[in-house]
Amino acid sequence: MEIPASKQSPASRKSVQDLALIFIALAYGADSELTDTEIESLTAAIGRWRPDDEPDEIREIVVGALAVFEADDSGDEVVSAIESLDEQLVPSSKQRALEDAMLIAEADGLLLSSERTLISVLAAAWDLRSSEAELIAKTTATVDDRPVWTLLHDIALLAIAIAHGSEGGIDRHEITSMITRLGGWRSDLDPDDLQAVIRTALEVFSEVNLVEVLQQCAVSVRERLPHALRLIVLDDLIAVAEADGSMNRNEADMVGSLAQAWQLEIRIEA
Repeated sequence: MEIPASKQSPASRKSVQDLALIFIALAYGADSELTDTEIESLTAAIGRWRPDDEPDEIREIVVGALAVFEADDSGDEVVSAIESLDEQLVPSSKQRALEDAMLIAEADGLLLSSERTLISVLAAAWDLRSSEAELIAKTTATVDDRPVWTLLHDIALLAIAIAHGSEGGIDRHEITSMITRLGGWRSDLDPDDLQAVIRTALEVFSEVNLVEVLQQCAVSVRERLPHALRLIVLDDLIAVAEADGSMNRNEADMVGSLAQAWQLEIRIEA
């Protein structure tokens, strides 16, 4: 049974500061706008974590977190907050934080694809993927399905480059592996949606300066995901490389380069 907010022990100030930063990234970072409704929802959520604090103290936390977010060009502070909360919060509190994140994303009545991606990152980092699927299924917000480039597209493009690079093509086993692995990041997407992500990434793969774009994708993963989730991405890419039966030297070199770029102490062998 869920404990009412008034009956729960107040979270530490450090935890609440981390939560405020994540909530702001969710509310502001997704569409570069922070509406009055989102501010009210965000402040109310923080207040529930610190019920004994005065309103001025809650506003101070929110304002401080906003200042950190605006100065955090690389996204390192948000990633650090996600990792820190994974250690600070017990499972029930992580569940509560994920629910608050969903409420903030829904506050303006529109759930953007990029907002859903950030919620998915939180759920994956905190081992709450089944809870994420339930929250998405129950949302009352209008779901915005306009095509946007997301972290999922970054991962898909890296997988395509690895699968395509050595043999000049991608076989059905590799496509199946991509769909399965990408589905682990977005449990709310069905196979058709995941295929659409792969098609979009394939279009980019065939039309742009590939070296530059792949570097951007690798940087995006490094800056937006904590260490543990970068390990999962690497495991996904290895699974795609091995989907046709084995990982060749070219594929191993590409995966190894990503492991090094993501500061993962893993040796990749063909």
